[in-house]
Amino acid sequence: MGLHGGYNPSEFSTTEIDNVATLYRKRTIDTEVWHPDGPWIAQVDDYSARPPVPPAGIAGYVVGSNGTLFSPTGGLRISAADLGKVMLMLTNGGRYQDRQILQPESVALMFSQQWKHNGSNGDTYRGLYHSWGLGNQRFDDNRLVEGGGFSASGHLGEAYGLISTFVVDLQHGNGMVSLIGGTGADPDSNPGRYSAMTRSEERILTALYRRAILGR
Repeated sequence: MGLHGGYNPSEFSTTEIDNVATLYRKRTIDTEVWHPDGPWIAQVDDYSARPPVPPAGIAGYVVGSNGTLFSPTGGLRISAADLGKVMLMLTNGGRYQDRQILQPESVALMFSQQWKHNGSNGDTYRGLYHSWGLGNQRFDDNRLVEGGGFSASGHLGEAYGLISTFVVDLQHGNGMVSLIGGTGADPDSNPGRYSAMTRSEERILTALYRRAILGR
């Protein structure tokens, strides 16, 4: 698919390393104390002083044996443009340009509902999680954009200052990607008005939906 990125920055070329975004936030590295009036502090991927080092144990790694070496839930370094390519592949039944990357049946199974909160069968994490597929979160139409109208599946990311969203509506072939590279204050101090996301996320996703998808 011609994607640039991966989970192991030590394998990146010099050009790719130069394009890796350093994540910042206004808080110390080793505590949860935020300092909105303080300096921006690099949290991860600051390779200005030294290059990335390989994950511990990588020399003996066997594919499929221990994915936690790469932080699979949040360790992917990839651009919004390349996430868009992944999204196009998923909305096209697993096909990208002239190559079949995944079978349509695999895509359908990946995004089929495997769990739904019924009030007593799990923790929604303050109302954020309500339904899951195979590794992807499912959102109904009143939790992603203001006023509803957009149902999708995907993944939300929040770590080291990054707040990100990848959501795709397979039925209608639409999707949105948003990346916030750092926050100056605790995201919990800026809660959403109609969802468990931050207000910044709500405003960004609503603007993307209205202007890029609805064309308003």
